[in-house]
Amino acid sequence: MKAVTRYIYLFLALLAVTSCKKDNNFTVEGVVSGTEGQIMYLENVGVSSVSMLDSVKLNAAGTFEFTQPRPEYPDFYRLRLKNQLINFAVDSTETIKILADAGTFATSYKVEGSENCKAIKTITLAQLDANQAIQKLRKEYEHKHMEDSVYRRKVLEASSAYKEVALKYIFGAPMSTVAYYALFQQVYPCTTEAGSVGCKDNRDHIPGY
Repeated sequence: MKAVTRYIYLFLALLAVTSCKKDNNFTVEGVVSGTEGQIMYLENVGVSSVSMLDSVKLNAAGTFEFTQPRPEYPDFYRLRLKNQLINFAVDSTETIKILADAGTFATSYKVEGSENCKAIKTITLAQLDANQAIQKLRKEYEHKHMEDSVYRRKVLEASSAYKEVALKYIFGAPMSTVAYYALFQQVYPCTTEAGSVGCKDNRDHIPGY
């Protein structure tokens, strides 16, 4: 009986150790089609720097899996394929699954296993739409196809459309990882010959900033 009890305790101890090891890691896995032979990187995005954590040479199937120690506090990461990026956050999530295609890696990917990561995608795409619209407006302005006042108004409209999306998440859950991500995103350009048109982050709309 004592031997059986000892084995039970041993089994429970091993189970606890295994669980701790699992709980101390997070996994990002998925499939990126059309990427055979390409290198994809997993990077940690800090406040002032980006550090490369791991990389994988994708096979014909495009499958990948990265496993890293879970951060002590919620933190931000990204997958990089050439000059395309997928941003995501890790807090209490153990496994995040991403499905993408090489041609539309940064814009048309699907994410599973994390509502925060889905929200970050929404914010990122809204930011991308605003930046593309502003870049188009700037080209028109620089070629003298648009008056100063019209240019300023349309840039502010594009910026406001993005901020409306971001502020929904900031005010909806102000203590969340998504809110923190949205708080520090920007749209460009900052200034032009027509005068200042923005390029401020979303703290401008938060009392106390």
